[in-house]
Amino acid sequence: MKRLDCAALLLAAASVFSTSAPAAPAAPARRAPPAQYENWGVCPFECCTYRDWTATDNIPVYQDRKAGSALAFSLRRDEKATALTGVVVTQKAARIRIASAMQDGYLDGKDGPQLSLKPGDIVYLLAPLGEGAFLFWYQGKVYRSSLELGSLPTINAEQARMVWWKQIRNSAGKSGWTRSDKFANADACG
Repeated sequence: MKRLDCAALLLAAASVFSTSAPAAPAAPARRAPPAQYENWGVCPFECCTYRDWTATDNIPVYQDRKAGSALAFSLRRDEKATALTGVVVTQKAARIRIASAMQDGYLDGKDGPQLSLKPGDIVYLLAPLGEGAFLFWYQGKVYRSSLELGSLPTINAEQARMVWWKQIRNSAGKSGWTRSDKFANADACG
């Protein structure tokens, strides 16, 4: 399966920021991620890179990332554009039951896995990162997985519903959003 096809199948994205009043007691961690969870900046396949891309077909680019948004512009086949960023929106996370004990869950700035997962624990697939790694939700936090978690036979990523929106700027300086995967040069590995 081509990488972009895989990304389109699995798609999702971004950090959710929450604030609480300093004096308020801590709220219990959510067991499942919120609906429409957004992971900003995720490029959801191995070697995926936001940079100059080339349209491989005619592509509509919209003003906003929502159904019914007005058309901002269209890219023509072979037209170059700059992919600025993206967001993978997880509309439904895949629910994964851990079958055997494992150390997993990586966070930026932390050494080693942060979680000791036990049989029966539930994690939620948020977005693919390529080569069997994922972003996943566990008890209110988002982690990067190891390949061990990604290789579990219980993972059925097809249960997830994700949409990958890309922010594109054309040569005239206009920017907008598209869900199209019809681009060349998105894969830095070739």
